[in-house]
Amino acid sequence: MKLFAKRYLRFMLPWLVLLMGLFGTGLAGYWGKLDIERDEYRKFAFYCDEVRLKIEARLDAHKQTLLGGAALFDSSDTVTRKEWRHYVQRLRSDEHFNGIQGLGFSIWIPAGQLAAHQAQLRAEGFPEYAVRPEGKRDVYTAIIFLEPFNGLNLRAFGYDMYSEPVRRAAMEQARDNNEIILSGKVTLVQESTENVQAGTLMYVPVYQRNRPVDTVEQRRAALFGWVYSPFRMEDLLDKLVPNVEGKTMAHVHFRVYDGRTVQADKLLYNNAEPSYVETAQPSSIIEIETGFNGTVWTLQFEKIAGTQGGIDYSKMWVILGAGFLSSFLLFLLLRSYMGMHVNAAKMAAELTTQLRESEQRFRLLADSAPVLIWQAGTDKQCYYFNKGWLEFTGRTLEQEQGNGWAECVHPGDYQRCLDTYITAFDRRKPFSMEYRLRHHDGEYRWLIDTGVPRYTDDKTFLGYIGSCVDITERKQIEDKLARAHAELEQFTRIAAHHLQEPARRLVSFAQRLQSRLPTEQLNEDAIASLHFIEQGAARQSALVRDIQLYLAADQPRSTMETVAVKAVIAGLLEHRATLMRETGAQVDYNDAPSVHIDRPRLKDIFSILLDNALCYRHPKLTPQIRISGEAKAGRVIYRVADNGVGIPAEYRERVFGVFERLQVNDDQNSTGIGLAIVRRIIESCGGSVTIQETPGGGTTVLFDLPA
Repeated sequence: MKLFAKRYLRFMLPWLVLLMGLFGTGLAGYWGKLDIERDEYRKFAFYCDEVRLKIEARLDAHKQTLLGGAALFDSSDTVTRKEWRHYVQRLRSDEHFNGIQGLGFSIWIPAGQLAAHQAQLRAEGFPEYAVRPEGKRDVYTAIIFLEPFNGLNLRAFGYDMYSEPVRRAAMEQARDNNEIILSGKVTLVQESTENVQAGTLMYVPVYQRNRPVDTVEQRRAALFGWVYSPFRMEDLLDKLVPNVEGKTMAHVHFRVYDGRTVQADKLLYNNAEPSYVETAQPSSIIEIETGFNGTVWTLQFEKIAGTQGGIDYSKMWVILGAGFLSSFLLFLLLRSYMGMHVNAAKMAAELTTQLRESEQRFRLLADSAPVLIWQAGTDKQCYYFNKGWLEFTGRTLEQEQGNGWAECVHPGDYQRCLDTYITAFDRRKPFSMEYRLRHHDGEYRWLIDTGVPRYTDDKTFLGYIGSCVDITERKQIEDKLARAHAELEQFTRIAAHHLQEPARRLVSFAQRLQSRLPTEQLNEDAIASLHFIEQGAARQSALVRDIQLYLAADQPRSTMETVAVKAVIAGLLEHRATLMRETGAQVDYNDAPSVHIDRPRLKDIFSILLDNALCYRHPKLTPQIRISGEAKAGRVIYRVADNGVGIPAEYRERVFGVFERLQVNDDQNSTGIGLAIVRRIIESCGGSVTIQETPGGGTTVLFDLPA
């Protein structure tokens, strides 16, 4: 019986070890998968907060525009329609702002002044003018200025926004509080029957000059009207946030709701296509609130399950592969040596020792990881903190349990941290937040805390589990980078001013000296010297200008948009018409597709390449320049080819360096920075640029830009 038991044990032990190894490998792989997905979720949450900041920045930019309009009324006794049009045109809102339908002014009209108001507007050249909607009311308002004053904006002329409840509530709040207010969800009067979008309006009150506005009663008595802007939400957010087919928001549905609820009737924006039909349940949803002077929008980011192709699970597969291989090797070893009693016992003891050491090393590594872990029960009270957390705070588990952990949260972050935690807990939703926690040395350090709800297999809620990562160094680096960038920009502006001024003076005094000295006193050497001074000053001015362009080349100088390249090239050729006629140059640019970039930097690219092609033309040939492009995989590959003197192969990379020129005695107006500017712009857009020889002689510049 004992012999049978030993044989049975020798037979079963390898199989038991194999099962244990496979189970442990599966568990380790699962932990690895959870760690990968937690990291992906943190990235997702960071991106969501970045979108929120962009939206708030866009609203603040519109706010400054409205304040400028109000300041125009405050600084003038009367503002005419022509003055308002010139003011709005000067803002160039269509170039710098997306979604804004216009910039207008609505006047406050007591009931007794309605007839006089309508008569005045009709006398100004609008015989059909009337305040709409009709009907008797105690007070009226009317949109009398709205630029651009054409197209669908004409529908708003004379409209009484005060007659509509949502608009009226925002107008009253702006008037009484002397603040810029954003209205709730509305349908703009400019909307037609096609492509109707949700809208909102931003108001700033305008008061009569020299009237007190310290109290609500005084503001109501002094009210003159409102400067306002209407917005179409899709137009406002589409270019700010890529749609569901774009690279950045792939597998994410983004919605914006008016208020703190996510009801269908409060939906302001949805980036999903109208024809899209959901077939999968969302794997994670993040809801963020953003506020604007009392108006709250709820931003909902929904990541769709089943579209996780972008997550790199290679770490998990390495763990599983190594674990499975180790388990099978251990199984074969046990099977081979179990027949040998002494060696089997010795080997079993060694393997057991190794396994224990491996488990100890694994536990030591887990406890040493720079991650703070906590758990909370269904009562919102935290009951577990790992070793990393306790070592970070220098407190005991008993001190941290319950709400004791909150004693180490920075006072400035405490309420926000608590509100985020309680709100997410009540909704049973995942959350991520950043706050400062006191280290055991007394210093407050920044953490990013990610919490998720825990459930049993039968969906019974167990509480929350969360992990924290120290991001203090990242915060410090971000602050240093922001300060360094600001200092560099300031230095560039100051240096450019101080370097340009001497150059301008040299040119001015050289020209003045040449014009004032009698002709008989100016010999050839004197004239040549004055000309040399003038050339040198002009070259210095050009050099400073190009240095400024080079330093600013990696940042957009206006709105990123789809630019028609043909129109840009046509404008550049107009400025070079004289040189084109003198040289007989011919430029073919019919195959030039549009690209996505800011217009100023695109003009810099083609301006530099055209100037180089014309400057380094072949002395015996009529200049022939061909500009063509081909769209491919979301990029446009451009070729700018000429029949000029060409660039030897050994210099084709060198010419992209700063202050590099092909010849020492080439055009003295050249600064040697042009191609360096071109490369810096293109590489900042994710592209590359190279030089090849044109078949038959000449130079071909190849580069790519976003389509």
